Amino acid sequence: MQILPLAGDHNRHMFDCGRHELNNWLKQVARQHQDKGLSKTFVAVRDEAPDFICGYYALTLAELENRNLPAVWQKKLPHRIPGVRLGRLAVDGQYQGKGLGELLLVDALNRARRIFTEAGGIGLFVDAIDLRASVFYQRLGFEASPDNPLLLFLSAKICV
Repeated sequence: MQILPLAGDHNRHMFDCGRHELNNWLKQVARQHQDKGLSKTFVAVRDEAPDFICGYYALTLAELENRNLPAVWQKKLPHRIPGVRLGRLAVDGQYQGKGLGELLLVDALNRARRIFTEAGGIGLFVDAIDLRASVFYQRLGFEASPDNPLLLFLSAKICV
């Protein structure tokens, strides 16, 4: 399995994670956002089928108000804080439950780590699509926002 930047030869239309909004984002928005520099999408592909997308995630730079962080962080930081946002993460149905989501997240953390090292940033922010996804991230060390259980945070200190 390789994780590569989304390219024109990846078949976005065969991807189906079971969530209409995540499927459509990959099919209709991901390349446009990438071409405009709004976000970067990375796809997991198998060596024997390099055009089939097994899973994907998208990263972008972000700035959030510290009130969206867990209380322990709010006191330590300025009002607006920089970080990296994991806006989307999805796994095709035939690969769900096999650890690919965790593999994609580790890859995203490694990319975020390089950004933190080179440019700074307080951590990785995640927009979970639902409470089930929020539990997935919390199981891996993310903390939910006090006002929004679907907005999660992982400190750069933990990422590094």
